[in-house]
Amino acid sequence: MRQRKVFFIVICLLLMFVSGFIYYYQNNPQVYNALAEEGIELDILDVLGKWEGELIGEECYRLIDENDKEIDQTGHVIFVGDEVILEDNKHYQVIAVNDQERKATCKLVGQAELPWQKEWDEVPVIDIAADNKRVGIYMTHTDESYVPTDGTESKPGNGGILKVGKTLSERLNTKGLDAKISYDKHDPHDANAYHRSRKTAVKLLKSNPLALIDVHRDGVPDPNFYSTKLQGKAATKIRLVVGRQNPHMSANLEFAKKVKAYFDKKQPGLIKGIFMGKGNYNQDLAPRSLLLEVGTHTNSRKAAENGVAVFADGLTRMLGVVAETGREPATKTPATGKGTNNAILWLLGFLVIGGGAYLFISTGSIKGSVKKLSGMSKEFSNYLGPFKNKNKKEKEDDN
Repeated sequence: MRQRKVFFIVICLLLMFVSGFIYYYQNNPQVYNALAEEGIELDILDVLGKWEGELIGEECYRLIDENDKEIDQTGHVIFVGDEVILEDNKHYQVIAVNDQERKATCKLVGQAELPWQKEWDEVPVIDIAADNKRVGIYMTHTDESYVPTDGTESKPGNGGILKVGKTLSERLNTKGLDAKISYDKHDPHDANAYHRSRKTAVKLLKSNPLALIDVHRDGVPDPNFYSTKLQGKAATKIRLVVGRQNPHMSANLEFAKKVKAYFDKKQPGLIKGIFMGKGNYNQDLAPRSLLLEVGTHTNSRKAAENGVAVFADGLTRMLGVVAETGREPATKTPATGKGTNNAILWLLGFLVIGGGAYLFISTGSIKGSVKKLSGMSKEFSNYLGPFKNKNKKEKEDDN
């Protein structure tokens, strides 16, 4: 009996130790990074971990290359193994993190391949069903705001990000997409926000949307980092975020690359780049999920709305829902266009010429041809006579 008690106590202590380690591990990025730099990655804990952390306040991570040159900034907590594709499509991977100095060292992986495909000018990038033009939109961090416009970086339950999401939704609707937006609140802005917004994402997915978009803003203090000018208006750039910790990571990254490739040609300067973070961001739910960072908290909300409006215009065209003229693109089925009309005219011409030649040969003269054609007209009229009389009789009977 005593041995059983000792065994039970040992098991409880062991479970307490493991639970404490997991809690400390997933709440202290420096622990993960220290182990990862030594080549130890406890991937088995990814299903339990919460890796979508962000810095609050005026701090951000500086990403530097191996020559100590700054290449990027982000308000996301950085982990060893995270990756970033910059505006110029240079692809870097994080190899070391100094959490105290908020600095991440990156190595150049190569040049990301985002080739433009000529057929994108003519056909949709993604083939879609005629009855499916829906896009789901929600905001995980419903408190996120823009200081110059909203007066603060955080307004719980009523952040400026809701208006940016609304602009995206309304613009998509005017361009032919059926944007389903949710204004459900997921406050507070903590590690469980994505867990709460997951329910919202699941509800939006019930309508089987083409894409699922989570709208955010970054936390980089420098307003110039995202500032740009688009179509003559002050605007913000947009960063695409893809979670590494989900089974749809490859599909979501491929979708993000297509979006960047499209805008790089159609609207250069809009897409800031692609960040591949250790988090999940609920992107395990669908293969075309995107997280958008629309500017940062030190940009004006109006600039963010201008940026996301341009993004909406391009997204509809990229998805093949709306053509450049604002009309729906033609399907791949044969259409009665100019070429078809010309073919019909040529066919009628051959029938007229061929019929005239036959009459001339069979009668030996133009006069004879006209006479025979007249006789054929009378015969045809006589042939229709019984049908005319029948129709006339039926009308009289009805009266």
